[in-house]
Amino acid sequence: MYRRILQLAGHSVVYGIGSVASKVIAIVLLPIITAYLTPRSYGISEVVMTLVLFTSALVKLGLQNAMMRFSYDAPEHERDDVAGRVVRTTLALTFVSLLVAGIAMVLFDEQIARFFLGEPDSTDLVWYAVLGLWSSVLYATVTATFRIQKRATAFLRASLANVIASAALTLYFVTEQHMGVRGLLLGNFLGYLVVVPFAMWSQKEWMVPRVDRRLIGPMLRFALPTIPMAVAFQSLTLIDRTILSRESGLTELGVYGLAARFAGVVLIVVTALQLSWQPFAYSIKDDDEARRSYAIVTSWFAAVMGWLVSGMALLADPVVRAMTGPAYYDATRLVPLLALSAGIYGVYFLVGIGASRVKRTGWHFLVAMAAVVVSLVANLLLVPSMGALGASIAAVLANATLAGAMLVRSQYVFRVDYEALRILRAVALTAIAIFASYELPHGTGLDAWGSRLVMAFGWPAALVATGFVTHHERVRIVRLVRGRGRGRSGSDDGAGVA
Repeated sequence: MYRRILQLAGHSVVYGIGSVASKVIAIVLLPIITAYLTPRSYGISEVVMTLVLFTSALVKLGLQNAMMRFSYDAPEHERDDVAGRVVRTTLALTFVSLLVAGIAMVLFDEQIARFFLGEPDSTDLVWYAVLGLWSSVLYATVTATFRIQKRATAFLRASLANVIASAALTLYFVTEQHMGVRGLLLGNFLGYLVVVPFAMWSQKEWMVPRVDRRLIGPMLRFALPTIPMAVAFQSLTLIDRTILSRESGLTELGVYGLAARFAGVVLIVVTALQLSWQPFAYSIKDDDEARRSYAIVTSWFAAVMGWLVSGMALLADPVVRAMTGPAYYDATRLVPLLALSAGIYGVYFLVGIGASRVKRTGWHFLVAMAAVVVSLVANLLLVPSMGALGASIAAVLANATLAGAMLVRSQYVFRVDYEALRILRAVALTAIAIFASYELPHGTGLDAWGSRLVMAFGWPAALVATGFVTHHERVRIVRLVRGRGRGRSGSDDGAGVA
């Protein structure tokens, strides 16, 4: 069991490298981007990016989930053949969905621009959104096949190529062509299209869209009930951005978007887990072993995520001030809450695997609607009086509802005995760190950096001191470290003799 979990961790690292690189480069580029873009322009980019993410959740039809599940359902000796048919069917249905959505957005471009941007003349930005929809969905669908094939290296190459291309194109369009927010959008979206042809060519035998009629019904019955979950998460983003832009304006939305970009570092772990979690979870055939593995992974996820959220909360103030201008300083009070919100979303994805394992996804719609209702009500109540801070609080409440409702539903159909006391230790320390982030010295002085760094790096030691690590895990960790030490020692001795 622990060997499988270590394998999950290894795959998460590989799959997460691309996400790490994209988040790191995005933050590194922020001083340049914010120098060329006002908060209002950054707010416009948030609206367009959110529109792309929301529509992509609909256009994907939940088929990437189905593609993974049905590929792993097949017996080992038939898996390549079945997976090939599943992928080709997914591609065909996705192309049709993209075509319909793209035509609809172009036909109603003026109405979309008026509703989301308050600017009916900015219809060209809706066309940019169509480009982003096509490029991002094709990229996600094509690279998902690498995960089915367990070609982690190929996935990593595609991810890094996308990151490099997007960064280079964004810098060119923003700094050289002075295209402003349109350059930021164009660079991001074209970065996907640079990679897609090469990714398709590397597995061309699977890349011919062809519908297998025997698969359409079962795949859609599995996939369609999962759409509300995907739409719900994107609705949480769409609702707060839309209400914030209407109530407080695009400038405040730009500050909120910058805070979300910093807090997005937390999504590195969430994305890595998301990419590797399903293949790992579905590959465990024995239900009892699966339950034990899911419980242990959840405990350690709480520990890793708690440390990351705490670190982001504590360091947000000096980092934001050091990397941006005064127009964006208000983002420092938003990052802790948005980082917490992102971490809670990771919990939702983790605990929902039980329902997917037993293919009981029919109630996902109610789970999704509960979170959407909480988000809508909380934003309507909090944003008019609190602005971006209210939207941040609403994000935490909505994602907590999403995770909590999914936990209840998944436990009903596939019970897992989670290690509640271990998880609560990590949660308590995270709450303390978030509270401290608002009370510790602010600014970029030595007192601010020093106190926050000490607390951030002392977090793991505090967790261990609470007794989080079990005796069995300590023994395994010691053996692992000693084994690697002996391996390095043996290698050095061999080199010396040679």
